[in-house]
Amino acid sequence: MLVLPFKDILLAIGVAVCWAFNLVVIKWTIQGISPLTFGCLRFVFVAFPLVFFLPRPKIPLGKLIAIGLLLGVAKFALMFKGLELGISIGMCALTLQTQVIFTAIFSYFMFGYHLSKREIAGIFLALCGIAMLAAQTQSTSSLMGFVLVLCSALSWGLSNNISRTLKDVNILQLTVWMSLVPPLPYFLLSQIWEGPTVFFDSLQIFGWNEVLATAYIVIVATLFGLTGWTWLMRQHNPARVSIYGLLIPVFSLFFGWLCFDETLSSVSMIACSTIFVGLVINQWPRSAKGSTAEFAIQNAA
Repeated sequence: MLVLPFKDILLAIGVAVCWAFNLVVIKWTIQGISPLTFGCLRFVFVAFPLVFFLPRPKIPLGKLIAIGLLLGVAKFALMFKGLELGISIGMCALTLQTQVIFTAIFSYFMFGYHLSKREIAGIFLALCGIAMLAAQTQSTSSLMGFVLVLCSALSWGLSNNISRTLKDVNILQLTVWMSLVPPLPYFLLSQIWEGPTVFFDSLQIFGWNEVLATAYIVIVATLFGLTGWTWLMRQHNPARVSIYGLLIPVFSLFFGWLCFDETLSSVSMIACSTIFVGLVINQWPRSAKGSTAEFAIQNAA
């Protein structure tokens, strides 16, 4: 007997595929325009026009801004720049999933969450794999890309713990209103990080390809993916659902090979396998309550 109904398994796999292909869309698009310009526009179109139709979630303004800065700005800006600087699709997806590890670590210090021996073992294995991946980067740009995506995962883990304090919040409302926070920081970051003219130059060459890419990220990856994943989390034990998030790096490796002819060295494959095993050990359900997985993989799009 299946742990989840077959239709729900298909939905979980479908969301994982959408989120994996999301990285391909991002990498294609930022080859033509500035990553920070693209990130800014992504959140503008997530927020508008839905912000006029959805009420603001009933959470403190400070928490809304904090999630917007950590999840909307830090996580995605660092991920976009990491992809620009040369990290592969598959390695990016796998490195991002280490947010599970950072979530567990932050939850220990912020909430006194008790880490079991199994979770500690999983964290240790994943950290060993991360160290192996860092040692395998072949150039300064790819190493910097890896570091940026790792910092993106760290920001995601911290955001997860802030999200954990929110009770009975409508995720779609939170996503739309949180998206009002990032656009201005993205513009300012672009001025500082990319130069004063890059943002406006990117807007001038924004064409149909970029429009389609933005539509995919907003409609498919964010609204469909997030809504579907959240529905699954609320219908079933979150620990059982979150395991399917580990399919994202698998699909990403395939899409990276298919779309960008990306390959991994034998040592990198061992490192990825080590991280994957560590994540599986850390994520494997231990009970219906108290699992880090309840809040570890959310807002992944």
